[in-house]
Formats: sequence, structure tokens, C-alpha cells
Amino acid sequence: MNESGRLFALQQAMMPVALAWGLVDAQTLELSFSNPALLGHLQLCGLPTLFKLQSFTQARQAIAQCIETGQEVSTVLPGTTGCWHFSPVHGDAGIDAVQCYVLPSLPLNQPKLEQGLGHAEHFEAFLDHLPYQIWIATPHGEVTWLNRALHEYAYGQVQPLNLNEGIWIDIVHPNDLAAVNSGLSRSLITGKSTGYQLRIKQHDGDYHWFFASLSPVKNAVGQTLYWVGANLSIDGLRQSENQLRDQITTLSHQLMLKQRALEQSETYLAQAQKMSMVNQLSAGVVHDIKNQLFITGLHAGLLEKHLAEPEQREHVDVILDTIQKAGSLASNLTGFSSRKSMQLAAVDPRALIHDLEPLLTNAVGQDAGLQLHIAASVWPISVDRLYFENSLINLCINARDATEAHGQITLAMENVLLKRPSHAGEHVMVSVADNGTGMNEEVLARVFDMFFTTKPEGKGAGLGLPMVKNFMDHAHGLIEVESTPGQGTTVSLYFPRAPTLPVSPDPHERSAQGKHPAILLIEPDLDTRNAMAQRLYEQSYAVVTAYQPEVALRYISNGMKVDLIIASDQVPGLMSVEQMQEKLRQEERRIPVIFTCSTAPTEQPEASDCTALLKPLDMDQLARTVQDLLDANRADPAKSPFDQSPA
Repeated sequence: MNESGRLFALQQAMMPVALAWGLVDAQTLELSFSNPALLGHLQLCGLPTLFKLQSFTQARQAIAQCIETGQEVSTVLPGTTGCWHFSPVHGDAGIDAVQCYVLPSLPLNQPKLEQGLGHAEHFEAFLDHLPYQIWIATPHGEVTWLNRALHEYAYGQVQPLNLNEGIWIDIVHPNDLAAVNSGLSRSLITGKSTGYQLRIKQHDGDYHWFFASLSPVKNAVGQTLYWVGANLSIDGLRQSENQLRDQITTLSHQLMLKQRALEQSETYLAQAQKMSMVNQLSAGVVHDIKNQLFITGLHAGLLEKHLAEPEQREHVDVILDTIQKAGSLASNLTGFSSRKSMQLAAVDPRALIHDLEPLLTNAVGQDAGLQLHIAASVWPISVDRLYFENSLINLCINARDATEAHGQITLAMENVLLKRPSHAGEHVMVSVADNGTGMNEEVLARVFDMFFTTKPEGKGAGLGLPMVKNFMDHAHGLIEVESTPGQGTTVSLYFPRAPTLPVSPDPHERSAQGKHPAILLIEPDLDTRNAMAQRLYEQSYAVVTAYQPEVALRYISNGMKVDLIIASDQVPGLMSVEQMQEKLRQEERRIPVIFTCSTAPTEQPEASDCTALLKPLDMDQLARTVQDLLDANRADPAKSPFDQSPA
């Protein structure tokens, strides 16, 4: 969320609040926003609505000090009641604005509160009245307080909770635990504000999206006194974001399909041009060869009549037989000699037609109308894709020529049940129909003859339908042609139903296998934990942390995926690391553990998935040990930690 978005959300959240609150522009020091409570307070003080805050020297000094130190500053303005508090609103690049609020002045005999958690307790009274969720954590990250809004959202009522046990983990969506812990860990390491998105469970069991911001409150010497977090609902923004993402995905997919169709169209066009040139050349060569063979056969026949001896006649018979075979080979040369052998494979014909549609549209031309009537559900068929596409192109070009490029062409596809003697059972019918000149019975009887054509010279070689017939024979299908002079022609291709298409691997499963290993740190010392986490971050590991074994166990039990645990031999809490590990083993979750020991252990752990390292740690040795344990567990599937679900 950018600067303007954060400030707008903050303003909207503070509108209904009873606390007198406003925003001060960090550049001009002017009061840029006042909620109704602050406007009412100014009216009670007899001040105008267009209140000039910078007209008070005390206000200018307090705001300047707040911006310079980044800390909250309080002051009293002459002629007004209450104490004015100025607090910075931190952004990505510094202080975005200064928020101000007015609280009743403390009695003169009341001691000033110390800056620290006691200062946080001073604000709990009015934080409970805010409509959005607020929580406070210790300098080490332990959540210690939730405001009324968060209590009512998560538990339906305000009730006493033992937050030291990490009970807040139970209301975070399992899939978001790693991101939440990573964000908290990075803030503790860097000491800077952070923000992240997560789903929090409502007391009725439903999860909703929130944007959580976490900021440190520091004293004058820069030491973190406590952390303040705020959860703002972004359910509506997430819905809009998802809709926008879906639209972008759809547009990207359409663009990809158009680019692919364009590339395929260019490929098909080049292939069609090459095929046309080869076919024309082949047709001319075959024509000349057949002429030569005819002349040779004629002379051989004349020679045979003048031969009296049977042995000589046998030689002539061999010559005549060879001439006939050569003629058959020449007939097969055109349209087939330059193509590869067919490779049949189960395909989705709807997908083939969808990819081929742009080329078919170009093939029939702009003046001829092409309509597609494709059934909603079509069985898979077993074909050679290139032969299938070339066949439909040939049929559409024939239909275009039959209508003189100004008629109507319809390509239809549907499932049918054939009862032909030679072809019975479930088939997929693909038909190309036109309203062109049509054919009489004499022409119709010869449509599959090689080189037979009714087109003018140079317009066709009579190879289109014979090639389609050859393709259908190889695909074990059936081709039928129906035509009426003056009304048009329909060519129907029947393909036997193929077995179900193989299911492709789930892309989400494949992407899940490529994630970085997740390492859980259980280390009470903050500096040691930060150093270890930083080194593991540099090694591209996903690092999460826990300050007690029972908190770590709660993370794992709530669905967090952990591939390896690094734990100190001295940890606070009621449960030891060994007890936590035994609990995980009882649940059939085998996760390797590296123990970091303050004193040299008498012996290494007996379990093969455990090892011990002596403090102070050698970071290079730690990195090698982590990698060795992860590699060992990957090599042994029986002990693999990547699937931690109970059997």
C-alpha cells in the first residue's frame, strides 16, 4: 500500500472515533485533516473551523521536534484545553505525516509516566475505542496485549488470554504463518517498520484478509521499548485485486494465444506455399514421367508383336510390368513424397480448431463468411496434428473456390454414434459445408481420384481430397462427401474416439516442489538468533523463528511446513526441545534437528537426523551441516521431511 493509500485508510478509520484526532502535513505543518471529534473540541475551545495550528509557537516547536527525532512529543497550547500529542506516521521513505490527538491534561500531582511499556499501557484506554485492530508486543516480539476490536473479532468477546503461549498463532491462516513469522523476524533483525498481508480467523470460523503494519517505539537513545501493530481490513481490496489479476491473466492468455496463432499462421502459410510449389513441380514432373512411360510401353507392346520366341516375349512382359509399377510410384510422388510419416496421438480436437481458426479465416478470405459450430463437449481423437490441420485447410480452400470466395462456409464438430458396416461406434464428426456450385454424380464419383480436378488450369492439381482420403485411411477414419448442384457441398470426416487424454501434472504441485527449504530457529538470545537467521537468509533458505519449543510445536501443528529445526540446548518454557521432537515423532513428523550447545556434549545424538554443534557457532560449519542434513533427508524418502502430514 503506498503513502496516499495508508494515509487515506488511516483517515477513514479515525472518522468515527471519539478521540479528537487529526493529521498534520510534514512539509507545511498545516492541519490537513480533522475528524469530527477534533472539530468539536476546537469549537468548545472557541477556535475557528479553519484552525491555524502553525500559529502557535509551542505547536511548531513540538511538530519540528517530532519530525526530527521520530518520537512522540506532547505540549499544551494556550487558550485550549487538554494536552496535544504529536506522533510521526512512518512510511517507506521516512515520515509521511504527523498525527495529533488531544487528551485531558493530567492532574498536577500525578507523576509523569515512564517511556516504555508503561507508556503503552497509558494508551490502552483509548486504543480500546478504535474501530480497527491494535496489538502490542515486547522488544523480542512476544505479543502481550490485544485491543477490544481484535478480541471481539477473533473471540466474539473480551476475555482473559494467556498470550505468552503464542495463542494468537491459532487465529492466523496456516498458509500465512510463514510470511507472518518472516516479517516479524526481519523487523526484529533490522529494527525497522514492516507490513504484510495475512488472513485472520473470525470467531465464526471464516478467514478475512488484513494488512498488518508493525512499528517500533524507541526511546531517546534509539532502543526499542515495544512494538505496536495494527490490522486494517483489505477484504474489498483483495477482491478487486483478484478480479484485476484474473482480467490481466485472461488478457495475457488471449495475447499469448494471438501471438501463437500468428506464429502458427506464418508457419502454416510458409508450409502451404512450400507444399503448393512442391505439388506443382511434382505434378509437372509426374506428368512428363508418365508421358515417357506411356511412350516406352507403347513401343514395348509394338515390339512384342514382332517377337516370335517365348523367352524374348518374357523380357518384354517384365518391361511392361516394370512400367506399370513406375507409373504407380509416380502417382504416389505428388503430395506424399515430401511429407514425414504420420504420427498418431490422442488430442483435443476443440483445441486444434481453436488454434487453427485464424489460419482458416485467412484461407477463406475476407469476402467469404466462415462460421464455427463446435459442440460444448467433444471426445478426444487420435490423429497426426499436421495432417489434420492441412486436411481442414484443403477442405476450406476447396469450399472457398466453390463459392467463388463470396459464399458461406460452415465448419462443424460434434460427437456421433456411427452404424456403418465398416465403421461403427463412437466417433467425432468434423464437417466443412459450403453453399457453392456443388457437384453432379459424375464428378462426385471421381473426387478422390489423384489429379482429378474441375478447376481451371493453374488453380488446382487435383491432390487436395486424395490427400485427405489418404490421411483418413491412416487415422482409421471415414470420409464422406455429399453434394447437390447449385446448392453446395458437405465433406464429413469421422474420427474414432480415442482414449482419455493424459492428465498433465498440477502446476501448483510442481511449483511447491521448487520452494526453498524452510528452517525453524529456536534460540532465546536475540543477537545469536539474528546472526544465524541472516546467514541462512544469505543461503536462500526460508527462515522462521520461535522463542519457545511449545510455540514452535504450535506453528508446526497449525500447518507450517518446516524442513529442519535449529534449537538451543537451553530454551525457556515448559517443554524441552527433546520433548518437542518426541511429540513430533509420535505424530509421525520426522524433522531433522541441529542442537546448538553451550558446553561440549558428551556424545552426538543417536538419531541419524540429529546433530550437535558447539557455541560460539562457526557459521560456515553451520551452513555445511544444514546442507548435509537436508541432502541426507532428500536422499532417503522414508525420512523425508518435506511431507509432514500424519500418516
